[in-house]
Amino acid sequence: MPIDLFMTQLSPTMTEGKIARWLKKEGDELVSGEVLAEIETDKATMEMEVVDEGVLYRILTPAGSVVPVGLPIAIIAENGETIPDGYMPSGTVSEFAEDDPAEEAAELAAESAPDAQSSAVIGHAVHDAEEEAELVLKPAGMFNPDGEYDVVVIGAGPGGYVAAIRAAQLGLKTACIEATHLGGICLNWGCIPTKALLRTAELVNVIRHHGDELGIGVSETTPDIAKAVARSRQISDKLNKGIGFLFKKNNIEHIEGYARFEADNTLTVEDANGLTKQVTAKHVIVATGARARAFPGMEVDDEVIITYKRALIPEKAPEKLIVIGSGAIGMEFAYFYNAMGSEVTVIEAADQILPLEDHEISRVVERSFKKQGIKVITGARVSKAVRSNGRALVEYEAKGKQQQIEGDICLVAVGVIGNTDHINAEETQMKIERNCIEVDDWYRTDHPGIYAIGDVVGAPALAHVASHEGIVCVEAIAGKHPHKVDYGNVPGCTYCQPQVGSCGKTEKQCADEGIPVKIGRMAYAPNGKAMGLAETEGMVKTIFHAETGELLGAHIVGAEATELIVSLQLARTLETTEAELAHHMFPHPTLSEMIHEAVLDSEGRAIHI
Repeated sequence: MPIDLFMTQLSPTMTEGKIARWLKKEGDELVSGEVLAEIETDKATMEMEVVDEGVLYRILTPAGSVVPVGLPIAIIAENGETIPDGYMPSGTVSEFAEDDPAEEAAELAAESAPDAQSSAVIGHAVHDAEEEAELVLKPAGMFNPDGEYDVVVIGAGPGGYVAAIRAAQLGLKTACIEATHLGGICLNWGCIPTKALLRTAELVNVIRHHGDELGIGVSETTPDIAKAVARSRQISDKLNKGIGFLFKKNNIEHIEGYARFEADNTLTVEDANGLTKQVTAKHVIVATGARARAFPGMEVDDEVIITYKRALIPEKAPEKLIVIGSGAIGMEFAYFYNAMGSEVTVIEAADQILPLEDHEISRVVERSFKKQGIKVITGARVSKAVRSNGRALVEYEAKGKQQQIEGDICLVAVGVIGNTDHINAEETQMKIERNCIEVDDWYRTDHPGIYAIGDVVGAPALAHVASHEGIVCVEAIAGKHPHKVDYGNVPGCTYCQPQVGSCGKTEKQCADEGIPVKIGRMAYAPNGKAMGLAETEGMVKTIFHAETGELLGAHIVGAEATELIVSLQLARTLETTEAELAHHMFPHPTLSEMIHEAVLDSEGRAIHI
């Protein structure tokens, strides 16, 4: 029987996806785990992997098509199967033309729910209006009604430890199971230590490029990478101990070890010595986070081909560093190592670096990186990253040509994959596809009393998203009826220099959705505070609905962009309009004045342009 392949939900807010390109052609054999197509979603360009093996019989929607979630995009034939001529899945859209009515697409999506042989929808479950109302009303059930604890959280990252503290604040008897470090990857091997290293890089570049101008009397530096790394580890250690203090303050029991589910609705925890104990709870929250991902052909050995964790503790700066991937992780490490004296090359598959950001913002960062001596290669698909004769060899295709580059170290920064492999999930009713746990709006899985939050439920894989989800999840458990997380207003931050901060829609997303817009821009260069800081590189960009004045998106690149974006994100939360922002009084002299000027510019009223 033919297998109908549907557009799957690859992120919590995804309602449709654009097929960027097919990596398999009709007639190709499909092997589980291979990449079938690249899908542009509302949050990222993601890869759709093969789930159902067979032969790609027919592609229904060509590259460039924008397809609603739940509509068929291809037909897979089982090996040796003959498919009748003219076979088409129900709900097929024959043409994705610009004049197709949106109503027709929505109706087709509703009519074409995947059957048992269809590829599963992953991420946050989609509910109709009746089910949406029931989310508040129907009880979630309990994992173990006789549980010793009210809530047990598996994982103490920014989602897990925040959920545990909030549960304790609400009077629930709480335990948190964590085998390694309180604070998880973010605090120990991600967000926090990288920011410490980036501060060193920032000061190196300030002295190097502006030392004489600022009257410091120094324009050369001798970075000590060992001291910088030692400082970053001290900061992580201090914050790790701080979470331990918060656990004690809130009477949260920290159970050290690795947790796995058992068939009788209990948990088994195994510690570092191999000793096990049973733990029972009325509610269990899975917050096991994610690990670095590597695609086929990328042979990570943590010596020459490395991921972020190894990149945080170098003994010395490599002479030549290759970075695969230009998301926040890749860009931040590229900036740091360049400041430390490495010759850095960034390779990105998309047409721009920082693929999730607005195209103008991306161009500013690319120009800045090139001025700093960082080589940037976009539109390049890596086929191999291996250790060869003690060095890193990377092969990629760009502009239709196979090319290769060598370096001392290659950092693979191509995303993360959820940690669902070792929790014995098969003993539960949780639905898991591609290491992503399916949950509803309150983070409930299909197993009564089991919840999941953070990176393990899918993109966006950000610490602040996990923390927010943890609070909503626990408050729902406690019957507090919290607001759902607004995935359309998640702030994105990249901490290289120039910094990038963004929220809401990009200009391209608005154009793709046919939304009429008014755009305002203000450069850093004329701003008095920016001049005083010797930080005149960058811009503020605001996007408003041309008819309603709604702030649709905001994008900042330049000094302190990650701090400035908060005000515009808050403005979106409060549903502030263009007129209200225009009438607001901003203090002088500040970088925030550029926000005001960008808003005024959208109506041709900017004063200092």
